Amino acid sequence: MNPATMDDLMTEERFSRRDFYDAYEARFGKQNKYALEYALRKAVADGSIFHVGRDQYAADKKRRSYVHKYSEAASGVAAKIQEEYPSIDFRIFELTQMNAFVNHLFAHNTIFVSVENDMIDFVFDTLRGDYPGRVMLKPRYEEYNRYLTDDQIVVLRLPSEAPKGTEKPWNSRLEKILVDITVDKLLSRVVSGAEYNTIFTEAFERYLIDQKTMMRYAKRKGAGEKFKQCLEKYLQLHTEEYMFQGNSGRILGYL
Repeated sequence: MNPATMDDLMTEERFSRRDFYDAYEARFGKQNKYALEYALRKAVADGSIFHVGRDQYAADKKRRSYVHKYSEAASGVAAKIQEEYPSIDFRIFELTQMNAFVNHLFAHNTIFVSVENDMIDFVFDTLRGDYPGRVMLKPRYEEYNRYLTDDQIVVLRLPSEAPKGTEKPWNSRLEKILVDITVDKLLSRVVSGAEYNTIFTEAFERYLIDQKTMMRYAKRKGAGEKFKQCLEKYLQLHTEEYMFQGNSGRILGYL
């Protein structure tokens, strides 16, 4: 294997950790396991390769990591929370993020703030003081719809082990968004099910998605089976490459 073989590996749709180690050693000589692990972590950190599943990596130039440029309103809410509660764990998803995936665009934005359970009341009170008349705490869909205004702020509970953003911890990763819009009681009604086929098709064709992280999060929300069925329903319309294991809701890999 010569240096070009490492370049060839980077053009493969997917490759394993072992494949990367073999190609790396062929180029740079025999390495200890710590050097190999460091090289892999560094390649992932700098975006040279992406983790896309259990022992699966890719350097697919057609797909990229999902990044969203948050609105000034959403960034302002994040800054306020961080100022008041520097160590708090929270995520922000704004409804206009979905405009990159749906056929019928959302004209009005909603800022969904998911906060760790012990702090949710404190954050709600803080935001209510700074944004009077614009903050709701865990509303039912009917309540949300009745009092909706532009840049409405909705405070929700953040499940434990929710994936952190890749740029900033409070950013919502696409893996989290796809789960939330299909299984969350409120978000699954805010985002129409009629859009799911377009959303999932666009998401999986345009972006690199860590399926292990996505399924683990769905299971933490108690909806692993429901989300697995959603993936099977919408992805099978355009691809046969996903393989599932029985009723576990775990994606094994690619066919």
